[in-house]
Amino acid sequence: MTEEFGGMPHRKEVQDLLVEQMRRDLSRPVWWKTLWGRLTIAGSVLVVAGAGVAAVVLLDERPVDDTSIVQCLEGPYRNSDGTLSGAAVSIATPDGVVPIEDAEAVCVQMWESGAFTETDPLSATPAPAVAPSEFTTCVTDSGEAAVVPGKIECSTLRLHPYQS
Repeated sequence: MTEEFGGMPHRKEVQDLLVEQMRRDLSRPVWWKTLWGRLTIAGSVLVVAGAGVAAVVLLDERPVDDTSIVQCLEGPYRNSDGTLSGAAVSIATPDGVVPIEDAEAVCVQMWESGAFTETDPLSATPAPAVAPSEFTTCVTDSGEAAVVPGKIECSTLRLHPYQS
């Protein structure tokens, strides 16, 4: 033990080191006032703003402007070249193109006629097929209806949700 208080040896030196460390800790600037802290805050603001802009651009609902064509998709995917899978449908008469009022019904007829199950694209009489039970209607950038089998988010196909 030590001479006066019966305490630890070198008590005074240890106490001085602790006081010095506390002063250094108290004089250090808070993290948001440092260069790295400010860069972190600026980066976070940019990420949040970018995500907000992307959400508004990708998820804005659109009405169908072009009712002369309906895109009936084969599945919830795009082709390898980025085009929509499936077929584009329009109803032509001798007088011109008839506007399509019910895009989903047209695509149900396409599915039931076997257009998407036939492996031979040149077959004149494809075998009948069963249409999917649910569809999702999306809108292309050019304003055409795109009917996708199943319930999906239109943004996964880079399409806009349908605004009824």
